[in-house]
Amino acid sequence: MSSADRQRWDAKYSGKSVAGELMPNGWLLKHIESLPRGRALDLATGLGHSAIELARRGWEVTAIDISPMGLQIAAESARRWGITVQWIAADLDVYPLPRDHFDLVTCFYYLDREELPLRVVQSLRPGGMLVFETYTLDQLRVPGNHLTNPDHTLRPGELLTMFSELRVQHYRDEVLPDRAVASLLAQKVASGSASIRDSVSGAG
Repeated sequence: MSSADRQRWDAKYSGKSVAGELMPNGWLLKHIESLPRGRALDLATGLGHSAIELARRGWEVTAIDISPMGLQIAAESARRWGITVQWIAADLDVYPLPRDHFDLVTCFYYLDREELPLRVVQSLRPGGMLVFETYTLDQLRVPGNHLTNPDHTLRPGELLTMFSELRVQHYRDEVLPDRAVASLLAQKVASGSASIRDSVSGAG
């Protein structure tokens, strides 16, 4: 990303208010009880709802976003909930992620297909989990769609390819009433173990 990206996201968040009600990602909530507690990293956290929910449930959370404005609102929301999160304003294109450090990495509606997948895998501890969701190409045909660039969406099966080193536990690629998404829950296996697809389906 660039300074222009930061300014664009700051402008988007400038009219937002502190959360009166948390709205964490639904795919995360669906699987949250099965996830290992410990250190969590929320990438492109935005207004921080998923990060705050994880911290509220006992994770030690680091949340990264390019927008200082978004993080300012997220931090105030966390204070109102009495929650502590480490908020980091940084460009994920260049920010170094620690290796073998996190028990959980989450990423919602941010797509970097070039370098981020490898860095995410490296940042997970063996046994650590990835929860990922973003738009697919079908989003361009959803009524009310706000996306215009197909490069910002996933092709069929692309998410599985991006994280082929991980053991897939649940996966879906479907058109929901308000959006078209691919969603993944996957685990980092011990070094030398083959990746295994345990549950790959259209509905997850």
